[in-house]
Amino acid sequence: MAPRIILLHYTAPPVVGGVESVVGTQARLLRQAGHEVWVVAGRGRHGAGCMLVPLLYGRHPEVRAAHAALRRGDAGPVQEVGQRVADELAELLSGSVCVVHNAFTMAKNLPLLWALHRLVDRALGCRWVAWTHDVVWDNPQELARVPEGPFRALLRTARPEVTYVAITETVRASLVRHLGLPQAAVTVIPPGTSLDALQVLGSQARRVLEALSWDAYDPVLLVPVRVTRRKNLELAVGVAAALRARGRRPLVVVTGPLGAHNPANARYLAELQALRESLGVEEHVVFLAERGVRCSPRTVGQLYLACDGVLLTSTWEGFGLPVAEAGLLRVPVFCSRIPALREVAGEDAHFFGREETPEAVADLVLRALSEDRASRLRRRVRDNFGWERLVRERLVPLLNELAKAGGAPTPE
Repeated sequence: MAPRIILLHYTAPPVVGGVESVVGTQARLLRQAGHEVWVVAGRGRHGAGCMLVPLLYGRHPEVRAAHAALRRGDAGPVQEVGQRVADELAELLSGSVCVVHNAFTMAKNLPLLWALHRLVDRALGCRWVAWTHDVVWDNPQELARVPEGPFRALLRTARPEVTYVAITETVRASLVRHLGLPQAAVTVIPPGTSLDALQVLGSQARRVLEALSWDAYDPVLLVPVRVTRRKNLELAVGVAAALRARGRRPLVVVTGPLGAHNPANARYLAELQALRESLGVEEHVVFLAERGVRCSPRTVGQLYLACDGVLLTSTWEGFGLPVAEAGLLRVPVFCSRIPALREVAGEDAHFFGREETPEAVADLVLRALSEDRASRLRRRVRDNFGWERLVRERLVPLLNELAKAGGAPTPE
């Protein structure tokens, strides 16, 4: 049986803060991956996977009183409160993997710091992770509140029983410098972000993106049109094949249903499906209509936010609303050079002629995306800081290794 995972911090959602956001997202995604996860904090929403231990909160009156006594030279209250914390946590943490966010390296709750080191000494069968967002030695104002003595020494103490994770190379360098850890003993796993974490996706958009595994593709091109012959969608299929031939893993998503006024559109979809198969891009070109998905206007708007660009291959349009929608949302537009689209976009879309080959359009897409800083940053964030990928590829393997080894993994 997989061990219970404890995410421990001073506070938890709905308390607002960067670390609290990380704790909440890690808990949610680990539960989705099938793990038993509990958040343990001093303040937060009790229940639904969160247990409150009030003395973990750094502003708890007894913790504040203990800090004040320490500044007067009396360490007794810190140890007394710390012993109560240790006793309360011992049974809860026994046999678990405990991911401690910041409390090993910050001075916001010295009784908790003292308790954590005592619990490590007890050998509870707990596997420890010090998930480090901040190091007190980099914050002179925070450090000044801790008198010289044993508690400052604890803030410099690296424990061999603990696996250290830093959120950046900068924080790893700080752990190496101040705790004397070898660089290889500190794993770097950054916090993440996602459209879902930013709460800009509705339930239908989330389901569509999850079904497409869209974050595994690059580039993602949205084709927000109906399936009708004048949309010239065979060019979009060809562009996907050309992008794949250039070593990319594209995803071209046609969002609309079959055109409602021409029964021949069903035959056109069949032709596009046959072309897709002949070019070997079944995985890379998706017609939501063939999956029975009818996107609401709200969902289509949210899908704009998830794509790298909008691709419009029409041979004729009366207006070209997707150009205006993409422009409003700052999404690059790649479109055929026809009068209506020129009228809407002016000179601010990436145009291609009717006679352009799929290869030429693919080159246009790649060139434009590579030259645009916002697009490059978007891909960098998606590739390196996507929450789902970080949890799947970095956090879960680390926790599994800890569970299997029964302690800190051997650094690579």
